[in-house]
Amino acid sequence: NASKDKFFSIIAHDLRSPFSSLLSFSEFLIEDIEELSKEDIKSFSEKIHESAKNVFTLLENLLQWSRVQSGKIPYQPSNFNISFKINQVISLLTNNATNKKIKIVNDVSSHAIVFADEDMVFSVIQNLLSNAIKFTNEGGTIVFRSLIKVSSIDISISDNGVGIKEADLQKLFSLDAHHTTYGTKEEKGSGLGLILCKEMVERNRGKIFAESKVGEGTTFTFSLPKV
Repeated sequence: NASKDKFFSIIAHDLRSPFSSLLSFSEFLIEDIEELSKEDIKSFSEKIHESAKNVFTLLENLLQWSRVQSGKIPYQPSNFNISFKINQVISLLTNNATNKKIKIVNDVSSHAIVFADEDMVFSVIQNLLSNAIKFTNEGGTIVFRSLIKVSSIDISISDNGVGIKEADLQKLFSLDAHHTTYGTKEEKGSGLGLILCKEMVERNRGKIFAESKVGEGTTFTFSLPKV
């Protein structure tokens, strides 16, 4: 019940902001469109689009979180090349990175074969890369690396972005803390993405943690069983 209360609190809090933007900017367009310049209309339209994307991302994360909690996402592990999976995610988010002139490097070993659920791992990588892009300044770099151990493989994603305060590191994976901040271009996050990552990594018998220094960047590392 406590988790459900927190869950609905997040919905109420995080939906209010983007919907306020949607309503206010669309109202400007409706009432003042005859007086607005093309540049103004374009600016308002971009803000409406960004707010709509934020709502969509939040709803996707909420739906996925609820499915994980209720056990409705089947766990279907298989052997797969995680370097190839990372390349798929990079291709998906290339436009996001290009808009901020961010370089993404995949240094994960081509021999890194894991035994895990591909869809869950894809979601984890997508969330982590999306966050890294969000909190990296224009012209920055994001690097994926791997460390092959005896029975597991560590995958890390490092950025040279704004970093995270030590006190906030402990809040990242906790629903109770619900830590969320704005990106370097005021991108809004829901705070649920990392909670989902933790749920999915642990479902695949792995662990996830973060290391960071303010002003220098952040590294997220998660482990998965090795074939």
